[in-house]
Amino acid sequence: MVNITNRLFSIALLTLFIFNLNPIHAQTNTSVSVQQWHSHQNIISVAQQFLDMNIDKTQYSRINIQLNQLDPRLNLSQCPQPLTSKLAPGSQFTGKTTVHLRCNSSRPWTVYIIAQISLYGLIVETSKPLSKDHVLKENDLVLSEKDLSRIKYGYFVKKDHLIGKQLRRRLPQNKIIKSNYVKDQTLVKRGENVSIIAEKSGYSVKMTGTAMASGSLGERIRVKNISSKRIIEGIIKRAGVVSIH
Repeated sequence: MVNITNRLFSIALLTLFIFNLNPIHAQTNTSVSVQQWHSHQNIISVAQQFLDMNIDKTQYSRINIQLNQLDPRLNLSQCPQPLTSKLAPGSQFTGKTTVHLRCNSSRPWTVYIIAQISLYGLIVETSKPLSKDHVLKENDLVLSEKDLSRIKYGYFVKKDHLIGKQLRRRLPQNKIIKSNYVKDQTLVKRGENVSIIAEKSGYSVKMTGTAMASGSLGERIRVKNISSKRIIEGIIKRAGVVSIH
């Protein structure tokens, strides 16, 4: 009877030990499973830091970077060393771009993060509707903050660069002024009378002529001397004045 009691006690003790051991074993396996995958948050953070470090913030009024999240089903082995990062081929630090990240361990892997980079800055636009051939003045212009990553080229960041320029086309209010919308002011118009100044050896002769073409400061045009009917070529010096040498 005593032997049977002892055997039952031993079986109960063994069962209790096994019961307590199983949860510990399961918890250890779960911990290992979590630790063997590289954190998505760390990957996104590395991509963010890479972009932050390579964009010149002094050129812009503000910068906004949005990165796509990784697919939660994507499991990448834990990388024991810092990830390397660079732009994917064809990408730039503006607009929609792609960051290439790589783990160079014994179990290497590569992942790509898509980002949208918005670079904001002040550029010049019209303060009111303006007609074709209008000569720009300071009050025609206003600085406005825009996402420069959406504007390819040809905009102006200073009003001074536009004052005195002439519009090639009509522009509505709040229109970004691009370089192909303006030209140097026309100082001589085709068919109008101009003063021809002939300069040589310290003296000058003034004649009257007719412009054969329109032009702006510094441009070379042909003019017809009214007296001699001779057609000569000269450089526009100022409004209504052409110089020949």
